[in-house]
Amino acid sequence: MLKSLIQRFVAAKDRNIVLTGPGRSGTTLTCYLLNMLPDTIALSEPIAPGKYKKHLPDYEAVADGIEEFYKEQRRMALERGVVLSKHIGGKVPDNTKGIKDGVRQRIAEKGEIEVGKELSSRFYLAIKQPGLFTAVLPTLAKRFPCYAIVRNPLAIMASTSTLQKTNKGKKKGTTAKRMYDPELAHLLDENKVSGADGTDQRLLRLHYGFERYLEELPEGHVIRYEDIVESRGKALSVIVPAAAELDEPLENKNLNPLYDKEKVLEFGERLLKSEGAYWRLYSRADIEMIMDAYA
Repeated sequence: MLKSLIQRFVAAKDRNIVLTGPGRSGTTLTCYLLNMLPDTIALSEPIAPGKYKKHLPDYEAVADGIEEFYKEQRRMALERGVVLSKHIGGKVPDNTKGIKDGVRQRIAEKGEIEVGKELSSRFYLAIKQPGLFTAVLPTLAKRFPCYAIVRNPLAIMASTSTLQKTNKGKKKGTTAKRMYDPELAHLLDENKVSGADGTDQRLLRLHYGFERYLEELPEGHVIRYEDIVESRGKALSVIVPAAAELDEPLENKNLNPLYDKEKVLEFGERLLKSEGAYWRLYSRADIEMIMDAYA
């Protein structure tokens, strides 16, 4: 029995999918869409950010722990019919943020949810864990099929600014990146000492993330949120081929009415004056289009 389980998990290793990307880029939407597909499960941030801190600075040991987590979730899915994920009402939603007590914040909870579908022994298992997976991506990319979901950087900044902060002003994803990525932490600290404000720090994090995705991932493995929406989900077929059959009516949220007009215009001006790896995937005209809509 044990031997057959080991063989089953080894055979499915190439279907353990790493999903990452900047916060507020569409990784949760990606999980929501992938969960519509047969023989596919996509989990939203099931790993506690500090779970592998004890292994640092041994990144191979961190990757070993992540690989074991995939095995555990496969075992739970096949033997008990449940998996661990952030969810709302037992389902992975298209957005884990909502209005609560008059403030836009995270409304999902983490816990076991039912699989609710038949699975083969080699089902696709995607896990999105943006902060941790971005930080450890150079190691993970050697072991797993990895994909990054990105979005217009102005929309990312506008969306992030609407969220209630946690951890004394630091968002959990940022904390995870600092914990596992001392290079990023050092750059942010240097930037702050040189007089950088909060927007400068955001721009640095965006540049760092986009650069990492583009340098570490194969061509085609960096997927734009806008392309997912425009294709009605079909752009995700590079991850799971069955996504080519998706035809979901999706709304582009880059012009979300919840975004503060003054902040959108301020962030836009700062972006247009900046240099960063995000310009390899988006043009200044893409930024100006959003600004014009709020002007």
